[in-house]
Amino acid sequence: MRPLFPRVLPVACALLGAIGSASVALAQATPTLPDYKKDTTTAYVPSTDVSRLAKKPQGLTYDFTLAANLNVASNRSVVGQLNGNSVLFGASALANLVWLRERHEWLNTGSLAETWSKTPAIGQFIKSNDQLNIQSLYNYFLREWTGPFLRGNVQSSLLKTDRVTATPVTYREVGNEANARTTNKLRLSDSFQPFTLNESVGWFFQPVRSDAFNTYARVGFGGRHTWADGALAIKDDKVATANTFVILHDVHQGGAELFGGLDGKELNGRVLYNLGLSALFPLVNNDDTNRSILKLTRVSLQAAVGMGIFSWLSINYQLKVLRDVQLVDAIQVTNSLLLSLQYTKASPSPTAPKSEADLQKERIAALETRAQTAEARAAAAEARAAAIESGTTPPPPPPLEPQSIGPSSGVPTPQQPIYPAQIAPGVPASP
Repeated sequence: MRPLFPRVLPVACALLGAIGSASVALAQATPTLPDYKKDTTTAYVPSTDVSRLAKKPQGLTYDFTLAANLNVASNRSVVGQLNGNSVLFGASALANLVWLRERHEWLNTGSLAETWSKTPAIGQFIKSNDQLNIQSLYNYFLREWTGPFLRGNVQSSLLKTDRVTATPVTYREVGNEANARTTNKLRLSDSFQPFTLNESVGWFFQPVRSDAFNTYARVGFGGRHTWADGALAIKDDKVATANTFVILHDVHQGGAELFGGLDGKELNGRVLYNLGLSALFPLVNNDDTNRSILKLTRVSLQAAVGMGIFSWLSINYQLKVLRDVQLVDAIQVTNSLLLSLQYTKASPSPTAPKSEADLQKERIAALETRAQTAEARAAAAEARAAAIESGTTPPPPPPLEPQSIGPSSGVPTPQQPIYPAQIAPGVPASP
């Protein structure tokens, strides 16, 4: 189907643009919802609690986290250990940017994780992990739990990747034994290779929303493009003398997409978890071997658990499982466990807007306070009048209690002191 794809790709891009324009037009034409009072979360922003309207400020909010870890070991004449120094260090960065306006929700996240290690067996630093992930998601809430969405995602590696061994190893290409390479440093990929772009449009559902447990799903049309032409993937590295590799090629797919997931937090947010499963059925693809759609279906599973020990120390576990047969015919599995020191910078925590019932209670309390003050002043006036009639010295008038007038409700609140006898209700005054 390779000849078909160049003709289908422009049509798919035009379709995505038309649907996006229609969604924006619908968003601008629809009246504002009266209120949202429940939380919603999304799988595309890991470990981020996204609250709607009543608990989240309108406009832009952000947070940024830096984390680092270091492990150093040294052995000298230790039985069972190689002499020398071992070093492992890593660093990561995570940034979230959220824009919220009435029915509109735009979520953006970017993450970068880098890990390097050095052992006595191999006297140089080797890249162990190198992941760049940037995602953007737009949701339009037709109801509190459902509506259309647009999503884009970029994944890649920043640095080149080499497979380094202590001694030279002979590598052979699968299906082409004549293509053999003997080396202790095999170049697998260059910088930003592979480079994967995902885009999707469709409908989302978030039926269950709470702090401890959230569920969500999406259905629609998705496209996936991976540029990896010329990169290598190790096929079998269990036996050093029988290592084989395959040469990767660019992959382009488009078709139906399904996604389901859940997440939540426990212990007042100290424990966060998420789980997501997605599938892309490539109705359109550039596979040369004419494999079936089910054979080429791309399935991805991701799970993560994080625990905050202190505000600056956390432990995190992440599992990724990927079946991407058109790119490489193997199940790709990544496990990572990290204890990291971290620094977080975030926008100020917003104060939740008060409900009408709370405002009414404040008005009643303020009026009661004014009535009590008026009664005290009337009683004092009566006592003075009685003293004057009896010919005695009247008591001094009681001091006026400072009050204030709320900027919107027209009733006293305890911020701006005023004097009731000198100012009309609802008019601000200086002390």
